[in-house]
Amino acid sequence: MPGTPIPLWAALAAGAILLLLGWRWVRKPREREIRHQRLWIMPTLLTAIILPLLYLQPHPPFRLRDYAIFAIALALGGATGAIRARATTLRYDHDTQRLMGGFSLSALLLLLPVGIARYVSRTWLGIGPEAVHHGDAKAIIGSLLFVATMLIAHRGLLYIRAVRALDAATGDGAPQKD
Repeated sequence: MPGTPIPLWAALAAGAILLLLGWRWVRKPREREIRHQRLWIMPTLLTAIILPLLYLQPHPPFRLRDYAIFAIALALGGATGAIRARATTLRYDHDTQRLMGGFSLSALLLLLPVGIARYVSRTWLGIGPEAVHHGDAKAIIGSLLFVATMLIAHRGLLYIRAVRALDAATGDGAPQKD
């Protein structure tokens, strides 16, 4: 029967289960191997896809306000990528001779100001989801620039940190092979 409210006991049970699953997910360490030699591949492929899209996107001539939107998208993408790179914890595993990385969930709080700034820029400058849905060129280009800059900054800064961590752990920047 539509419109029937959920019983309180069912809502409390579902809430308790979600809290328990969320707590277990937060407490579980998630590390994976960071292959610093391959960090350049994804930004290169994404840039090779996005740059022709930016060039071929039909649009009226851009004004100063449009370039301000692009600058904001670049700045927010770079800030988001830098925060993501700094939030990644790097650890050299001497047993397996691999560089391991994991994302700090507490660092998500640092992304809140960037998210708020992106929301404000999308709302006040008119480049929100509705503009993208209607094919507004500045909204599409701004979104593509944000994504590309975020990925390039994240992978670039992560590469620098990975090389430094390997240098500190092994002394020559590359894992030792037995």
